[in-house]
Amino acid sequence: MLTMMKQSRILIIYVAVLAVIVTITGCHHNSATDDAINEAELLIESQPDSSLAILNAIDSRSLRGDEQRARYALLMSMALDKNYIDTTSFDVLQPAIDYYLEHGTPDERLRTLYYQGCIYRNRGDDANAMASCIDALELKDVTDTLVLARVYVGQAVLYYKQYKIDEFVNNHLRAGDLYKTNGDYASAIKSFSKALNMSVLLKNKFRSDSLVAVCQELLAIRPDMLQFYNDYYLSYLIEYAPEEDIREALKSYENVYVPDDILLNVVRGYSKIKETERALSLLDDIEIGPDTSDSLKYYSIKSEVLKMAGDYAGALSAYEDYLYTSQRQLTGLFSNDLLFAEKKYDIEISNLRNIQTKDSIIKYSIIAIMVLIVSAGIIYFSYHSNKVKRIIAEQNNLNLKLENRTAELEVENLRLEKTELEYERENLRNLLNEQAEISVPIKEAINVRLNLLNGLLASEISDNESYAVPYKKWIENIRKDRQSFIESTRHAFSASNPNFIHYLESHGLSEDEIGYVCLYAIGLKGKEVGEYLQLKGHYNISSTIRKKLGIGEHDTNLGIYIKRLINDLG
Repeated sequence: MLTMMKQSRILIIYVAVLAVIVTITGCHHNSATDDAINEAELLIESQPDSSLAILNAIDSRSLRGDEQRARYALLMSMALDKNYIDTTSFDVLQPAIDYYLEHGTPDERLRTLYYQGCIYRNRGDDANAMASCIDALELKDVTDTLVLARVYVGQAVLYYKQYKIDEFVNNHLRAGDLYKTNGDYASAIKSFSKALNMSVLLKNKFRSDSLVAVCQELLAIRPDMLQFYNDYYLSYLIEYAPEEDIREALKSYENVYVPDDILLNVVRGYSKIKETERALSLLDDIEIGPDTSDSLKYYSIKSEVLKMAGDYAGALSAYEDYLYTSQRQLTGLFSNDLLFAEKKYDIEISNLRNIQTKDSIIKYSIIAIMVLIVSAGIIYFSYHSNKVKRIIAEQNNLNLKLENRTAELEVENLRLEKTELEYERENLRNLLNEQAEISVPIKEAINVRLNLLNGLLASEISDNESYAVPYKKWIENIRKDRQSFIESTRHAFSASNPNFIHYLESHGLSEDEIGYVCLYAIGLKGKEVGEYLQLKGHYNISSTIRKKLGIGEHDTNLGIYIKRLINDLG
């Protein structure tokens, strides 16, 4: 068992060491691949042949990750292009297209779109080539202005196929400025020279003169580009220079190889100085088919030269070839959608802008509606809140008024009670002073009553509760000894209101019933009398008293009747 565990540990250690070795080796190998790619990128502009050799030496199996494969693919496409190796396949560039068009920087996307356009152009798919150029020129924050200039040149080639001469010239002017800014004076001279050639064709002398001045300035830096410039400058001389200057310029093209597009300008030059035979001889050396880019220019010049030579039939035939070629090329433009590539793009952009406009309208409409809803909610809440506050304030005011009114009533009641208490006290004093012969129990009851009244009035006057202590104790005794309270109250009324007591006795009321009536006389209500006496027969006593006094059950309130009776009997 121990042996097996030991073997397992050794196996685990072996696997771990092997993984580390593989990782280190892989990292080192991948680092070497990065170094090679970096070196190829440094040489891509100055030594494209060396850059291509380095890239070819890299084993594609050593590439790791989408980003490294994309970088290698883009550099390889650039190296092939700079070594004039045209390709019609996307096999090399595809990893860069897949990665950079979605994840790349603006410069990486620009380069990828440029080489994608080159491949489309090599395949004859001019519509997609134009679309690639348009997408590339729409990019923001681009810093690789050399590649940007090449995009303008590539698009100019497509404009030339559409006979959009103005656009051709404008693109070469933009490209020339970018080349000049980057110090690539040879490429700048090429772009400005081509723009000069077509500016002459458009009869724009002012711009042509300006381009001549710019090119001559750049030729002082790159004199090796003089022949290239002269090939396009010839069209300027033919259009604007005297015959002597044209003839002098044409001498440099004798007994040398000249490309067909430049040779057509030479033919125009000889035609301009009336050397028709020489012009016709050179035309015979030019082999241009009906589908080549310079075929229209060829048939136009041929018709003009034959007309000058008096060969009107040949001139007419050349003119018919011109019309036929023009029709064929126009049909070809329609068939490959090149004419509509920009239009499609404009329509797509217009549709996109319309969608964005609609989305903006919808978005801002929703925001406006939300603002209105929120505003309405705030207004409603404020209104409701203010209404609630107003109602609460009104209720508080009403409560305050009620409280004030209640307080006023309480004050008024206290004032009345105080007045009554003072009146009763004075009556009791007068009674004691005026009537010497009063029984001892009545006199004691009156003195107790006077002391209580004096203390209660003193409490009201001085706002000192200590004066009311005897009164409060008396109230407690009243609650404990009901019979004693009733009897003392009857004695008090016998002294203060003898007529009232005599009236009750004359109607047959017993002492208990008179005491009962005296409770009403001091201000208690029927319910309060019943609660105080705690008698089950309270209602029966009240009915008996009513009968003896001659009061019906529903005639009047017994308490009100007793109060009125006291006032009447004085």
